[in-house]
Amino acid sequence: MDNYEQILEKLESRTSFQGNSMRASTGALGRYEVYSYSTLIACWSVGPLGFPWIDTKKYSVTTSRHQNLVRKAWAA
Repeated sequence: MDNYEQILEKLESRTSFQGNSMRASTGALGRYEVYSYSTLIACWSVGPLGFPWIDTKKYSVTTSRHQNLVRKAWAA
């Protein structure tokens, strides 16, 4: 299990990780997908000109923290 510091580094490099309630990996469509529990909260599209998407919906305190980690890592 990765801690928040390790997760931040892996988000920055778009590397797979597994935390207690947060995980990320390359999905079936080839995009980098970030989940909080079982909810997709962010992804980075495929290709050299890929772009980030971060869900702006309001969730629990934990999922909101996960969204903020993604924003910090991706400077969004």
